[in-house]
Amino acid sequence: MPIHKVMHQEKNMILFTVVYQDEEWPVQTSPNKYHSLMSLISAYLPVVGFGLCSGMGSCGTCIVEIDGIRSLSCGVAVSDELANTRIVIQRLGI
Repeated sequence: MPIHKVMHQEKNMILFTVVYQDEEWPVQTSPNKYHSLMSLISAYLPVVGFGLCSGMGSCGTCIVEIDGIRSLSCGVAVSDELANTRIVIQRLGI
């Protein structure tokens, strides 16, 4: 499901916000539809160099801040724990 503005949350769906270059993207997806938050972001946002190691957790290019806490998005499951969070994509020298 492409990232798009959502007016209401459908049943069994997770709703959260992704921020990249000061632009906010409301996201609505089903739990475990993606292997990780990195794969969801890579599928829908044009973030050059994001997740260069393809989810192995070794490159650090998929760093996000989830409600103020920095994490590698390749290690974050797309689950109910992301509901109503604000996820900011961090760009570190790329």
